[in-house]
Amino acid sequence: MGATGQPQSLVRGARFTGSGVCLLLALLTGAWILRDLRLVADPARLWWAWAGSGPDRFLTASTLYDLSLLLVYVVVAVLVPRSPVAASALAVTALTTLALRVPALWADGFAEVYPHGLRMRAMVSTFLVLGLAAVLLITVAAGRRPVRSGQGAPGSYGRTDGAPACVPTRPGRAAGIVSAMLLVAVGLVGAAWEVYAFVQDSGSLSRYADRFTGSGDGLQLLGIPAGWACLILVVICFTAAVGALLRAVHSRPLGLVVAGLVGVSGAAGVSLAVRAGLFADFGALGGVERLTVASWAFHLLAAAALVLLLGRRGVPGDPPPRLAPNVYDGYGPAPSPGGGGFGPPPPSSRPPGW
Repeated sequence: MGATGQPQSLVRGARFTGSGVCLLLALLTGAWILRDLRLVADPARLWWAWAGSGPDRFLTASTLYDLSLLLVYVVVAVLVPRSPVAASALAVTALTTLALRVPALWADGFAEVYPHGLRMRAMVSTFLVLGLAAVLLITVAAGRRPVRSGQGAPGSYGRTDGAPACVPTRPGRAAGIVSAMLLVAVGLVGAAWEVYAFVQDSGSLSRYADRFTGSGDGLQLLGIPAGWACLILVVICFTAAVGALLRAVHSRPLGLVVAGLVGVSGAAGVSLAVRAGLFADFGALGGVERLTVASWAFHLLAAAALVLLLGRRGVPGDPPPRLAPNVYDGYGPAPSPGGGGFGPPPPSSRPPGW
């Protein structure tokens, strides 16, 4: 919605620009994943390294977050040229990228075990990604236009400088309520684990701060400090939950980003639990181990449910206001105060002296 309450859409040029930027982000992220695939020679070994198991963990540069972001970039790049929520999808993609990539500017972890040239390439890549995310935000801000009414097919709305003839869609009432409940549950699970981590650090703020700086933590080169990643996930979950309850346009892409983040991590955790036989020995596990395995399974199921609820076609929002005949709506030349403008059409039969 614009400042006047008019539904907003992206012009065609902004849509294709945003799609191209997402493809560039996908290429940069995919390049690191390909680098790691060549390093380990077996995709399964890279998957276990991402999951935190196996000898290749500290040789690889990418993480599960790179895989999640790659999926987001590809999906947005493909869908945004014709999507009714293109503006929200691009803005959510840009903000998520900024939030998850900016810790690379200060996190150190075990970065010193990587060659200096590789670390420099990672820093350059980070600056490029942050710059492209800023370009996405500028594209959305500059390419938004009000959706006009009274044009197009019945039940649709007019085009905006070549944009698709539709208004932004929002989740249905039932889908919004159920999605909000799932998003709140995912956020509460993440917050609970952060409280547990703080208690495990004996309540020491200085030691707990390491979860946000990456100091002393087993970070891969492109890794994200655990505390920072959990904070961003909780913020996104609660923001998307409030938006889903209010049936806001941005709640659908924001909720799907949550699904991508927790779905990939949940899949990695569940596969690790299956490999270690944790489900078969679930009764013999300790309390914390049971909660860990249950959290992995819950994340995977919640992600699948969010995709089913928010990935379906949304409900059109309120139509743009229709103006009375001859009322200037901001498009085309404005009529003169004296009623001149272009003037009335000439009569079919001209009077004397016309």
